[in-house]
Amino acid sequence: MAEIAALAEPLAALASVALLTAAGAGLAELVPHLARLGWPRRLGYGYLLGVAWIGGGLFALSHFAGAPLSRTTVVLLAGLPIAAGLAARWRRGPRRLPLRRLRPRAAEVAAIVLGGAVTLGLFADALTQPLADFDGRMTWAAQARYLRAAGTVDAPVLARSRWFVTHPQYPPLLPLAQVAAMELAGSGEDEEPFRPLYAAFFPALLLAVYASARRWTGRGPAAWTAAAAAALPFLSLARDGGAAGAYSDLPLAAFYGAGLALLLGAQPRAGDGWAAGALLAGAALAKNEGAPLALFALAIAAAWTVRRARRRRLPWREIARRLAPHALAAALVLAALALLAAWRAGIPNRFDEAYAAHFGPADLWPAAVARIPAIAPILGRRMAAWRDWALFWWVLPVVFWAGRRGLRGRPASPLALAALAPLGIAWAAYSVHPNLLYLPAVTWDRMLVQGLVPLLLLLAPALRACRSGMRSRAATAG
Repeated sequence: MAEIAALAEPLAALASVALLTAAGAGLAELVPHLARLGWPRRLGYGYLLGVAWIGGGLFALSHFAGAPLSRTTVVLLAGLPIAAGLAARWRRGPRRLPLRRLRPRAAEVAAIVLGGAVTLGLFADALTQPLADFDGRMTWAAQARYLRAAGTVDAPVLARSRWFVTHPQYPPLLPLAQVAAMELAGSGEDEEPFRPLYAAFFPALLLAVYASARRWTGRGPAAWTAAAAAALPFLSLARDGGAAGAYSDLPLAAFYGAGLALLLGAQPRAGDGWAAGALLAGAALAKNEGAPLALFALAIAAAWTVRRARRRRLPWREIARRLAPHALAAALVLAALALLAAWRAGIPNRFDEAYAAHFGPADLWPAAVARIPAIAPILGRRMAAWRDWALFWWVLPVVFWAGRRGLRGRPASPLALAALAPLGIAWAAYSVHPNLLYLPAVTWDRMLVQGLVPLLLLLAPALRACRSGMRSRAATAG
């Protein structure tokens, strides 16, 4: 009996990941572009959509309708998109793929082997070891336990200022996903069946990167890009911002990058718009930085669409039609921000840095420039740390320079701006934080992770151009 009980806990933890993925896969079946993808890529998007749907659904139902944070609510929330997805798949009928599309290439084999090995290691660690990162235990896991104990997102311990709670107004999407995992597993207060939820963001991010890059560059460069991401030590092994911990930076990166990529497609449709909106809404509810990043992603994607349409001299009526998916995505993000604001209105903030209160022109200037000599060496040391990033930040500029021709005609400018946006937020925080040397040393890696997906989507066409250039030189030499 003891052996069966020991096996039941990890199986229940994996079942929660499977249920969230199934719910998101059902939603993906309602998006024509995602429904046409192969099942691994569809499951990658499905997991992200499932977390956004379950976490966001619990948030809205609990705050506005008083629904309990219980197993029944989680199962009902998951059952709706699963049933809708099955109905949509049944209406389309079976889909047959040509045999040539089923044959993996060498790059895809490398990505599968490397990404699969790291993913298995992450799940093994998550199922056998307790949570060891500081912020994960102090903030997100603690908030999840408060919400689960109260059975509502409006937990009294958050609403009463006499209780010592750190960051009580932090967006609760990931804690609510933890609550869903704990309810599905029927776990006790000291058990952590939610750890696999964070590990699953690693393969989901890799699959989203591969799927998005493949649309622009083809299978080979997209696979090598995914393999490069899988080889980054910080992304997978770090407990203070990677998949091995319970920080919200990696989930935010996946939501932000995948949502933006859907809006930057050749001609996004309504399905792409609401899927992108759901992912960007997940970003807004995952972390404090998520709200400005989601709004920034909407703005630069819409600007790119208008710019591309004006180059083709399209009429404004056609431009407005092409902006309809962006408007749908914006509506979902604004709804998520309204929900977050309504929830925060009843929670007095305390034991929080409250950066927004210091982001005035007098606070940022001239500190944003005057602090550069002190901060820049710290950032350089973090990016040069072999244990965390290997040679990634040394090789990246070389690849971009060698493959710069591959960035022409691609959405390079919005992707570059999206990759820099988290770093801009970090720099603003560093300019007003009282501890000049501490904050950059412990957060810069995490901000790099937040902007990593757009950066990787720039890397793929650069790799393709490098490969084409080498083939041309070899042909010329021959």
